[in-house]
Amino acid sequence: MSSANHAPFTTRQIAALLAGPLVGAAVTTLQVGGLEGAQLRVLGVMAWMAIWWISECLPLAVTALLPIACFPLLGIATLREAAAPFANDIIYLYLGGFLLAAALEHWHAHERIALAVIDRVGLSSRRLVLGVMLATAFISMWISNTATAAMMYPIALAIGALFGEGTAARSQRVALLLGVAFAASLGGMATLIGTPPNLILAGATKELIGVTLDFASFLRFGLPIALITIPLAWALLVFVFHREQLSLGAKGSELLTERRVRLGTLMGGERNILVVFALTSLAWFFREPKLIGSLAIPGLTQLLPGLTDAGIAVIVGMTLFIVPGRERSGGVRPLLTWDEAREIPWDVLLLFGGGLSLATAMETSGLATTIGGWMVGLRDYPLPVVMLGIAVMTVIVSELASNAATASMGMPIAVSLAAALEQPPLLLMVLVGMSASIGFALPMATPPNAIVFGSGELRVREMMRAGLALDLVAILVVVGVLLVVF
Repeated sequence: MSSANHAPFTTRQIAALLAGPLVGAAVTTLQVGGLEGAQLRVLGVMAWMAIWWISECLPLAVTALLPIACFPLLGIATLREAAAPFANDIIYLYLGGFLLAAALEHWHAHERIALAVIDRVGLSSRRLVLGVMLATAFISMWISNTATAAMMYPIALAIGALFGEGTAARSQRVALLLGVAFAASLGGMATLIGTPPNLILAGATKELIGVTLDFASFLRFGLPIALITIPLAWALLVFVFHREQLSLGAKGSELLTERRVRLGTLMGGERNILVVFALTSLAWFFREPKLIGSLAIPGLTQLLPGLTDAGIAVIVGMTLFIVPGRERSGGVRPLLTWDEAREIPWDVLLLFGGGLSLATAMETSGLATTIGGWMVGLRDYPLPVVMLGIAVMTVIVSELASNAATASMGMPIAVSLAAALEQPPLLLMVLVGMSASIGFALPMATPPNAIVFGSGELRVREMMRAGLALDLVAILVVVGVLLVVF
């Protein structure tokens, strides 16, 4: 869910602003489940943050600063302890990823990739939906879901307009737009830098259980989930909800040619950013040694033992300000300028820090352990059933609130629940992290949903009908893949 302009405040926002601290204060007076002292105070701050995050009465990043403001005053943690998670190395990994994405967008490299994929898939309506989804998903693996959807939905609209008028033509336009929204979220689930919940997951595993989730290890479960769910999402759209078959023929070829002509030939700056992008991806994947069959591939850490994914991201981010690129005007400039870097979503970095600070306090105060104790009874149920229940609850919250906030609140609870169930904490943390990105049914559930809904071509019930089905499919895929991988 994207944050809107918060001035002036609406009546609903004012009510939420007041309810946050009032409910938080009331929670600290509860006599329940053996909670006491710091645990109740942490629970109060958590309730306060949850109300503000879900209502979005303030920007999400502002709410994320509450731990720094409240924890020292309430005796929960020192200022240094409360602020330490804001310097987690995962935040710098995402910072580097944001800078790389900004450079890719400036040089239109992402649009070239999209057109190349769509051009090779074909011009029938079903193939076009597949091509748009594959292009969207691949780009979303590397740059933000929001930016991907914003770039791809005009392309989808332009293609959809060529179908003309009539019920069948409109149905294909709806399929194309939903394909953009769904693929943007699913593609982001594939890689560590694809979407904020993934980074929150990686930060929480390091803070709470001491496990480093790097780029390559994330691919073990993130990539299979995306590779399975994207074709299923496409099948739902074109074989279940929008079954009409149309073909564009020459009109589609003309549109793609026009787009390519507008981009022009590949220039020096575009080539350079594509090279940097490729080298960065390879560096992340081959940072640690790899064994592919009988072939042992040395890792970069054997030469540079201190190299981390975050270190690679920061090095690449700095390099973008140094490496030159030639523009169409003939001028030479760096691949990225600071004016362009200012436009990256800096607020998301604060959101990461706030979520990690809250999760750390829940763990160190013993609140997470106590909550886990309340759930011991779940041990009597089969693990797949419990996992399905956790995933469904996470998705329900994520449909109504920010997926990043949902992941932040869910991580410490997942650790406690794992202890109660005598299961690996990483399993349930990954389950919550991946489920937080599943939100396909409502326009406000994710920025990609909101972007395509804003086109005016979609009705809410059309998104809900296909989105709820995809929610269920994605939940089953996530649970199934994690049971196999773990």
